[in-house]
Amino acid sequence: MAVHREEGTFVVRIELSAEFGEDYEGDDDGNAWLEAWRARVQPRILRAVFGELRAEPGYRAIPVSRGRNPEEEVEISVRFERAPVGGRS
Repeated sequence: MAVHREEGTFVVRIELSAEFGEDYEGDDDGNAWLEAWRARVQPRILRAVFGELRAEPGYRAIPVSRGRNPEEEVEISVRFERAPVGGRS
């Protein structure tokens, strides 16, 4: 049973935008640039973030949705798990 709990936050926010010329017909293409981001770039960023978090000894990283759309927001719970006295886990 935990006797004391400490918390902190760290936020990385990526704002996406695209600009088009005067000949742009609108989003009839289904926002192809955004779908390309979600299909190709976003998964690589998430893999890299989770890889780095999980590479640090003593920390456990798990995704938590909290009911938000995962295409728009990913929340990660990172927990420090200090080894018990005596070095056994």
